[in-house]
Amino acid sequence: MSYFRLGPHVPTANTCQDCDKHLRVVHSGTPRCDRCLPDDVSQLKTCACHLARYCNAQCQKNNWKAHRAHCQNATQVIQLSRMLGPAAEARHLSFVDWCKHSRKQFAPSALWALGAGTDADRTGTHLFVIYIDVEEKISTVGTTRFKRRVRTAKCASEAEVTQECATKYSSTWKVPPAMPFCARILLVDDGLPNVVDMFDQIAEEVDIVKVRSEVFPGMECDWLPLLEDSVAAGDQLPIHRYIHRPGSTPAVNELRYTHTNRWKLSHAKQFAMAASSALDIPQHPKRIVTHSLVLYIDVEEERQGVFGKHTVRSAKMISLAELRPLFHGDAHIMKANLFPQPNILRTVIVDDSLPFGRNIQVLGIDMSEAPNLRTLYPYHSDWLTRLKRIVEQ
Repeated sequence: MSYFRLGPHVPTANTCQDCDKHLRVVHSGTPRCDRCLPDDVSQLKTCACHLARYCNAQCQKNNWKAHRAHCQNATQVIQLSRMLGPAAEARHLSFVDWCKHSRKQFAPSALWALGAGTDADRTGTHLFVIYIDVEEKISTVGTTRFKRRVRTAKCASEAEVTQECATKYSSTWKVPPAMPFCARILLVDDGLPNVVDMFDQIAEEVDIVKVRSEVFPGMECDWLPLLEDSVAAGDQLPIHRYIHRPGSTPAVNELRYTHTNRWKLSHAKQFAMAASSALDIPQHPKRIVTHSLVLYIDVEEERQGVFGKHTVRSAKMISLAELRPLFHGDAHIMKANLFPQPNILRTVIVDDSLPFGRNIQVLGIDMSEAPNLRTLYPYHSDWLTRLKRIVEQ
């Protein structure tokens, strides 16, 4: 899932910032189109700030009003970094490029830490500040590579950020204004000289309310390890690995999931009996393809990582189509677990105290390998009471 927008334009293609025309290319066998530049334009001219390209001076003039603020700020930073020497300039330019192209790694942690989409939402009053450390490696050909890791991160109020910048960094930097449904992120490489050591960006709050209220209701996130690991991996990692129940940890969640999996397998026959009775397979054999038994369970937790007995809280018969909300519409997971198969009797076990991704387990019994199952487990109207009693015993 993506919770952010891409931010300012970066000229990665030969397209004019003003008229959106590009160098002459072949389009499906046609040598030019309405967006191709004239033949006498061999290349686009890059602005001094390196943030925009233009096909001529008139296009640059036409776009100046919109581009002026970005251009002046970027040009000042470039000029200052050049004055500081080639080493600082290379590190700064690498830092800016890394910030622009790594925003997928920052946004989920920032939005979760700031409470986006909850009653404790601080996106309008606070910023997410990330401090990074940089390891410089010089290759055999003399070029410098920069490896970055997160040293720490925090949520800071606008006043705290302003004060920190005024005393330690630059009094000329201004806090970006708050925007609806957006989180403000400030990245700091304090190994660089003042003024060129900060980069700010915006992460948009796309679907975060739905994610937190429907996919992970009441859950907490280890957002700092998520941020550290994502930056170290160079890519955004799956957030569900870092979600856990309040007062618990992802590691304890995994132990609880494993404990339930063993319990599920040890009661396979009892679940088959309950599913056969609930679906009334002897009288309605087609239900084995179209329906499933869903059990909602509770797990007794003696202490973190040690779990006691399981109890069946409730159960119901449901069609495979109606199961989609349980899987939050994830077609890949549903296909892997629930696609119709002849002779497979399914029981879906839901531990709704675990976060999505670890809260559902599916047990399938192959009826073709147990031809006497229908006679062993005939229909019983009071199948749920029988199942609860057997499980508890």
